[in-house]
Amino acid sequence: MSGRRSRDKGARAERAVVAWLRDNGYPDARRYLAGDGLQPGDIDAIPAVCLEVKSQARYDLPGWLRQTITEAGPDRLPVLIVHPNGVADVGDWWAICRLSDFLPLLADEERSTP
Repeated sequence: MSGRRSRDKGARAERAVVAWLRDNGYPDARRYLAGDGLQPGDIDAIPAVCLEVKSQARYDLPGWLRQTITEAGPDRLPVLIVHPNGVADVGDWWAICRLSDFLPLLADEERSTP
């Protein structure tokens, strides 16, 4: 896929995630557009969370997760969102994070559950 087509595919995936987040309780979700590498991920939606979106035919989960972790820095939860091939519904896309980042989320949920 050419560079432009690849960028367009990525931008479409990011827009789809933003629309899905807006429809699911995050009305201020938006894409970071500067592209200078200083943004914490692709989408600004949830405080202290770095969302990196990937939509490619070939998967590089280790590389993509490393990128997400780097962009998140020490103060944000790194979450990689992957558009699986052939899956149209954004709600069925994958959200991937490290187990060490996931367990504290479970602890927070357990504390808030009555």
